Amino acid sequence: MASLIAGDGSFSSKSTLQILAFEAAKTMSRLVALYNSLSDDEFFKLRQGPVKSRGVAFLNSVNESYLLEIACKEKLEDLGLAVAVVSRLSKKCIDEGLNRFEFTYQSMTRGVIDIGNIGFSSRNVGKTIKKMEKYANATSALCESLVALYELEASEKKMQKWKINKDYFNQEITFQTKKVAHFKQVSLWSQTFDTTVGLMARIVLVVYSRICTIFGPSVPSLPCFYIPKRKALNMKVYPEANYCFLVEKDKYMKQASKSGPITKASKAKPRSHQVNALAFQIPETRNKRLIQSAPANTVGAAGLAFRYANLIIMAESCFHTTTSISDEARENMFEMLPISLKYALRRKLKSQWSEESDGGQGLAQGWKEALEEIIGWLAPVAHDTLRWQQERDLEQQKLNAKPTVLLLQTLHFSDLEKTEAAIVEVLVGLSHIYRHENRRERHVDGCFWL
Repeated sequence: MASLIAGDGSFSSKSTLQILAFEAAKTMSRLVALYNSLSDDEFFKLRQGPVKSRGVAFLNSVNESYLLEIACKEKLEDLGLAVAVVSRLSKKCIDEGLNRFEFTYQSMTRGVIDIGNIGFSSRNVGKTIKKMEKYANATSALCESLVALYELEASEKKMQKWKINKDYFNQEITFQTKKVAHFKQVSLWSQTFDTTVGLMARIVLVVYSRICTIFGPSVPSLPCFYIPKRKALNMKVYPEANYCFLVEKDKYMKQASKSGPITKASKAKPRSHQVNALAFQIPETRNKRLIQSAPANTVGAAGLAFRYANLIIMAESCFHTTTSISDEARENMFEMLPISLKYALRRKLKSQWSEESDGGQGLAQGWKEALEEIIGWLAPVAHDTLRWQQERDLEQQKLNAKPTVLLLQTLHFSDLEKTEAAIVEVLVGLSHIYRHENRRERHVDGCFWL
């Protein structure tokens, strides 16, 4: 344990990673990204940005503690993926302390081991992070070089079949082979298990203690690490005495929509630290994926997050387009709706159409202003939903992918009733706008969606 906290990760062993270097590099990148996301500045941006955004406030929650619990659990899950790899690699270490890394980590999560005196932004930790970044980048370059070498060799074999002069390919293959040899030397390929695990294990402890430090006020079930008074005076993450909940909450709720369904949606119930929709207790839910813990009344629990995100983005595109919308595009949007939403949309359109004796530019302009406001806070959540998925897919493909969107920013934890009401409102507004402004290629006397 002492060697992990005070050492520099330099341990001796004859066994090297070789092909396991790529998995280790991906894990290093994950740990570096986690470490960087937990700085004072990044945590301040999280609290002032995504947590206070209008879309998240209206659809997910206005309770800052609840939203930070979601962020905390996602950070812990990301860390858990790294811990699984480090624990597996540690079994091949010669150093006894590293070999028992899994036991050390479990003891730390139970609060048995106090590592609160580790300096998150200390000079030694900073050097370790830079070293890990260097190794991860070199290993990523090695991967690219190996792929390029394989493609050259495959092309060279084709040249042999066609009996074409292959001198050029021979030169390229020789050069690429030298690049591969170089990157093998400077990357994790040639590093020992002890050296690699020593670097990552230390950052795991630092990251976990940091998560407990900054999210502790919102997640009391986390182990509490002692922070010396001299360090506490310099902490910027919680400068105020109480939690900083959403400012002007009533204003956000009032501005969410100028029409019926949005304001009639059910109000979110306040969540306490002990009981909430996540049932967030570290010992009991550590092995339960965050994405599976969405409450029953959410979009994620209904399995509609990505469908609704695509639908909202299509509606946004229709709203901002300067050209007409094809029948095929309208049909595609309508078919993306569940049956219940199709009925709700038709019901509202028929009722409004029967109440209107005449329409004009004034009505269209009113709907245009209303939709501009609704889409202004609804579309960013939809874009973040797709970006969250894309970043996770990219992380599987690349060694140095760094996710930037958290699950709390997406539709996954959004209230299903509010989200569907907002979608219906947007589609009704589009129907009014296109009916009265006649923005389609031919005049439409009937309903846009009927």
